[in-house]
Amino acid sequence: MAVTRTISLAIESRPECIELLSSAVNGLCRLTALPAADIAQIELAVVEAVNNAVEHAYHGEPGHAVMVEFRLAPDCFTLLVRDRGDPMEPGKLVAPVAKFNEVDPEAWPLRGRGLAIIKSCMDSVEYHVCDGENTLTMNRLLRDTGSKPA
Repeated sequence: MAVTRTISLAIESRPECIELLSSAVNGLCRLTALPAADIAQIELAVVEAVNNAVEHAYHGEPGHAVMVEFRLAPDCFTLLVRDRGDPMEPGKLVAPVAKFNEVDPEAWPLRGRGLAIIKSCMDSVEYHVCDGENTLTMNRLLRDTGSKPA
C-alpha cells in the first residue's frame, strides 16, 4: 500500500519568512527523484503562492499565519498554501494570462505574473475558499525517472 507522507509548516506573513520556507521546500523536494530543474520550479511556485498570500490576502500586513502543507505520495507531490485573508477574485485563477513582449524585458510588468508562474511550474493548480480559509492546491506529478522517491 502506498503511503503519503505529510508535513505542515506555518510562517508569519512577512516577506523575510518566505526565504526560510523556500529552503524547506527545496529540502523536501530532494526526497523525490525529481531533477534539480523541476525542484527549482516547485520552489518558485511555492514562493510565488506564499508571496501572493502575504501581498494580496493580507495586504503586506505582518502578524498573520500562512500555512503550507506538503504531501509526498509515490506518484505526486502536492502543496497546499492556506491563509485566512482576503480571498482571490473569483475566476482569477482561470483567467487568460496577459501577453507581454518576450524580447523586451524592460516592457515586462513588475507585478501580476505570480499565478502565471505558478501555473507554468505545476501540473495542476486549484483554488478553494471554505469557512474563511483560502487554499491554493498545487500538484506536480512524479514522473518515472528510473528511481523511486525516498
